Amino acid sequence: MSLDSKTAGNMIQILSGLPDFLRKPMLKSRIKEFNLQSNLNKRETIVIALQAAASIPIEKLSILMKTWLEVVAESNSQNRTSIFHIYCEEILRQPSIVQKLDTKILTDVLISLDSKQKEKITDSLKEAILILPNKDKLLRLVPRYTLQALQLLNLQ
Repeated sequence: MSLDSKTAGNMIQILSGLPDFLRKPMLKSRIKEFNLQSNLNKRETIVIALQAAASIPIEKLSILMKTWLEVVAESNSQNRTSIFHIYCEEILRQPSIVQKLDTKILTDVLISLDSKQKEKITDSLKEAILILPNKDKLLRLVPRYTLQALQLLNLQ
């Protein structure tokens, strides 16, 4: 079943308002479901999430993103890389989506993870970027602050 951006935005708002002890298990469940979806449904879900993210107040989005990253860090390497690869491809298809987000604040959220989580996320993100045929185009879309923070400058 497909969600529209408004419904996804409402779900993101609700999730971000939940206490961590409720938000984290819900996100774990959603990630498990996501990994079982077809590639087409995964892409659709990611596009909707990216579109909805731009309409969420940054404070709420930051809370949700931190929990989401913590949950994704718990996933196996293959699933993490697959998720980030699809995000990268969709960002390349619709670069304006990322331009609507406050990437500095979202980068700071990633930096705030504990070192093990941050390492898992950045390693999987690097792997996802490296397998893109047009990685240079994606890296040009990423602000320098983010590239430096995630140690992605050497991929250019």
